[in-house]
Amino acid sequence: MDSRKGHGCMSIRLKLALYLLVLFMVSIISSILTFKLEAYGDKKLEWVIHTHDVITNSEKLLSSLKDAETGQRGFLLTDNFNYLQPYYMGESEARNTLEYLYQLTSDNKDQQDSLDHLSKVMQLKFDELRSTIELAQNNQQAQALAIVKEDTGKAYMDVLRKDLTQFINIELLLLEKRKGDYKENRSKLVTFIKLQMFFLAFLAIATLFFMKRNLFDPLYLLLSSTKKMQQGEKLDITDIVEQNEMGNLLSAFFKMNEIVHEKTEALTYKAHHDELTGLKNRTMANEDLQYALQHAERTHSKVAIYFIDLNKFKEINDTLGHDVGDEVLIKTSQLLVKAVRRRDDVYRLGGDEFLIISQEITQHSGVKRLSSKLQDQFTSPVIIGSESMSISLSIGVAIYPDHGLHGEELIKYADIAMYEAKKEEGTTCSEFTPSMLKRESD
Repeated sequence: MDSRKGHGCMSIRLKLALYLLVLFMVSIISSILTFKLEAYGDKKLEWVIHTHDVITNSEKLLSSLKDAETGQRGFLLTDNFNYLQPYYMGESEARNTLEYLYQLTSDNKDQQDSLDHLSKVMQLKFDELRSTIELAQNNQQAQALAIVKEDTGKAYMDVLRKDLTQFINIELLLLEKRKGDYKENRSKLVTFIKLQMFFLAFLAIATLFFMKRNLFDPLYLLLSSTKKMQQGEKLDITDIVEQNEMGNLLSAFFKMNEIVHEKTEALTYKAHHDELTGLKNRTMANEDLQYALQHAERTHSKVAIYFIDLNKFKEINDTLGHDVGDEVLIKTSQLLVKAVRRRDDVYRLGGDEFLIISQEITQHSGVKRLSSKLQDQFTSPVIIGSESMSISLSIGVAIYPDHGLHGEELIKYADIAMYEAKKEEGTTCSEFTPSMLKRESD
């Protein structure tokens, strides 16, 4: 009889241990997934930066080639040796940039092959430039100009442009593939986290039934029998749970369950909010703007987009340090939130850029009113740490439907207007006008 009782007790402990082990593994997996999502986000940023570097240096390479060609043509036409300076600088910069592009794309055979072909054509181009310059230096300008008129150099440049376009297209396709892989992996991770939450909920219910069937009910029957036989007093099940080891294990289960929920909620919050200021981030800005435009279309109201950039923020970081820069960003976000209405939203896009989406505007005067409030909010110095400091902003405004009907278009126009505002000192606000597009293209 004693052995049967011991065997039953061991069975209960084993089941409880298995439940706790599963919960522990789920918590670890959830933490790993959290770090993995963050790592994917960092990797995505690296991909975007890499593509930006490739495109920028490709354009720089083409510009260097043009500089070298301009210097050659100037020397041939004027016999002025000063024109040889941009030629030599262009050649040197082109070779250095090409070498850097080789380094950037060392892991991609297609891009390396494209650069190999580009390098050969570029060498032919420089050989043609060098030969014409040497002829001109030997007083054979006619022969040099004859070579130029053959348009061999132009043909080389056309091939180089084509090679660079192909090279950039490979990089862009690679970026799109990486972004697709990122979205797919992130979707799988999020789905897996949701399944974990469902499993945890199911496990919680199963645990309650298990405890009731294997612990509470038997104890209740046993104590009821003991009471009838001895004192006849009823025992409070709550008191038993508080003093019993099984009750402590059940309490630990619920605490661990709460931790998993908190981590999931924190992950969701972090994915949609800026860590430093607590404002919504760029992802939420795009989603909320689409909703605001749809609402404005239904209600025949206006939506104002305020694109905001801090003036001289780099100087603050460089001279006073990043800690002070962070304090300035936090204070700026607080002042922006204080200036807007309850139905307006403030976002941090990244760096020192902010965005405000103001909706349910019936008159254009409402846009002006908020612009004035934003400017007034930054007229007085603020306390950063123990020092008084002035914060100034450049604000650009674009309005739906006056300036555009699509979210990306309105943000672009607000950004253009913001750069127009930067031409003035202090906190300034500029509303988008179509004439800014012409100045932008100029």
